[in-house]
Amino acid sequence: MSDAINAALAAAENAAAELPETTSSTTAVTSAPIGGAPAVAGQTRSLTDFMESSSMNVEVYLAVSHLGIRLGKDIKVHDEIEVEMCFKDAKAGYTLRVNTPNGVQYLTSWDGAVEARSRQNWAAVQADAKKMDGNSYVSDLIELPVKLLKDYPRKEGGPLAAGSIVGLSISYKNSQAFAPFLKENYPKFGADKPFKVKLTAVAKKGGGGQDYGVFGYEVIDEGKAGKKAA
Repeated sequence: MSDAINAALAAAENAAAELPETTSSTTAVTSAPIGGAPAVAGQTRSLTDFMESSSMNVEVYLAVSHLGIRLGKDIKVHDEIEVEMCFKDAKAGYTLRVNTPNGVQYLTSWDGAVEARSRQNWAAVQADAKKMDGNSYVSDLIELPVKLLKDYPRKEGGPLAAGSIVGLSISYKNSQAFAPFLKENYPKFGADKPFKVKLTAVAKKGGGGQDYGVFGYEVIDEGKAGKKAA
């Protein structure tokens, strides 16, 4: 492996090892921008930079399958989760899925120029990943913190309380499902207006016959019936 992919994989593994045990995502914990990317030497960090880098300090990530939604690694499955979201909190980038000798890894770039954690050239990381795994691919990535509107029970530990901030890590098939929801609702709510959403699990079947799930979205509107998107 080249220096670029070596450095990127090492940074991802180190980051995953440092995350709390309760943290999980729909793809891999290494895709989450916890703490943000390293600062460039000599560059002043603004309050906006801090807010962006800390925005995904969430209690857990929501994981979705064809069976339902889980709160991080907890085994209890929920049919639906009601949250408040705001589009300005979303962070868009790219995620690279690659099979390595140590299993599947997910690497992230927020600007399409460098890998988020290692700061290696993103094009070089992709090229090296393709040499290692011919089936490696890049997909869109959205990281979005949302606020729980209700208490949700867990098998282990107490319930996750209303007001808790949880994370959506939306890539590949999930990003394809999120796109029409975003296109329909961004003109309605804009970037700054919080709104309520019911998250569901929409069962899908892959080309090889395997079952999987993506998030479905239903706007909870006190005055009008919300529309579903999946």
